[in-house]
Amino acid sequence: MAMELLSSPYWRRDEGGFYTPEEYARARIEHLENIVLFWPYMAVVDAFQHWVYEHPDEARNPDACDATWATLWDRFMPGVDWSGLEEIKATGWHRKLHIFEIPFYYVEYGLAQLGAVQIWGNALEDQAEAVRQYRAALALGGHTFLARTLRGGRCSLCRRHRNRQASC
Repeated sequence: MAMELLSSPYWRRDEGGFYTPEEYARARIEHLENIVLFWPYMAVVDAFQHWVYEHPDEARNPDACDATWATLWDRFMPGVDWSGLEEIKATGWHRKLHIFEIPFYYVEYGLAQLGAVQIWGNALEDQAEAVRQYRAALALGGHTFLARTLRGGRCSLCRRHRNRQASC
């Protein structure tokens, strides 16, 4: 994710990439929109899974799951008129296999995307330094906690610690 964002200035033909200026502008907008639009969807999936684990007896009832999913969808994905399609909205959890097969995938993906966007923000200020910090964070590998890894890339899960070394 971070590599996609870090490499994006070089997607244009005049920078060694393959997009015309017009195609590049469209690709950048679509890429950034997809990032931003993912987070509310991630929130639906994560909140639904949280509800399932906190209410295992209720979660055995598909109708209760449908109602919870629909409520969460309305909470995190407002602005879409589902008139006449309420059943499709309510049963959306049926079509999300990650809920059943890889339960924490969406929240992990969302946190990784959050870190990637912060690295990209750093790159907008100083590309070379952001890449150096990103590599330093990657060097930590899976040997430390996520918050410490993100701090290695000058990122944080806590806004107040964005540019500090303190832990959250």
